[in-house]
Amino acid sequence: MKTAALLMGLLLAGTTGCAVAPSIRVVVEGTGTADRLTYTFPGEEERTLRNPDLPFERMGKRKGRVVVRLEGVRGELTCKIIINGRQVRSSTSRTGAALSCDHSMAV
Repeated sequence: MKTAALLMGLLLAGTTGCAVAPSIRVVVEGTGTADRLTYTFPGEEERTLRNPDLPFERMGKRKGRVVVRLEGVRGELTCKIIINGRQVRSSTSRTGAALSCDHSMAV
């Protein structure tokens, strides 16, 4: 009986001490175009693409702030931030306005 309790305690201690890295997806889709797409994942440098190929998708794995911005939007575009398969942010531009999605995760 004591052995079973000890094993259970060790199993619980081992599972609570590990932080699992999130699966982060940034997606831009729609029928429009953009002059510039800028994105940032936690722990990485900001990246800017001019006249990006759309649809666009990138993946990341660290907690922190995720940002995607589009400028010079023509037509309809939607940006999405998806964490562990769950969409946490979405924004659509139908007017040609700049477009952004931003989400912060506790580190």
